[in-house]
Amino acid sequence: MENNDQQVASFDTENESRFISERRSNVKSDLIEITEDKLENILLKHLKRMGTRKGWLAPLGLCISFILANVSATFSAKFGIPASTWEAVFILAAIGSSIWLLVSIVSMCANWKESSTDSLISKIKASDEG
Repeated sequence: MENNDQQVASFDTENESRFISERRSNVKSDLIEITEDKLENILLKHLKRMGTRKGWLAPLGLCISFILANVSATFSAKFGIPASTWEAVFILAAIGSSIWLLVSIVSMCANWKESSTDSLISKIKASDEG
């Protein structure tokens, strides 16, 4: 048979001072009401800005790879393409990825504050007022 007498866990608050030196309560929070379409627009714009924080990784990896290939490889004629053409292709690829890297770094620096979580929360709050 089932016992309907349930024991409720309790503790003595008088002994609480032995373990807790100070009690603080921080349960106040702002309530933000926003429509789904506004939130989606804000998040999509923010997601694009967040990509700029890591957007420099791919061009850096390619730039390093092309530079190392140019420095360490001895190009030879392959697939009917002369060695000098292969070398030129890798030099142009290194230059292109270097330009891409510089543009990515400038974009990251320009959008650093706008891509933060605080900026996202501020935009969500501001969209509710407008």
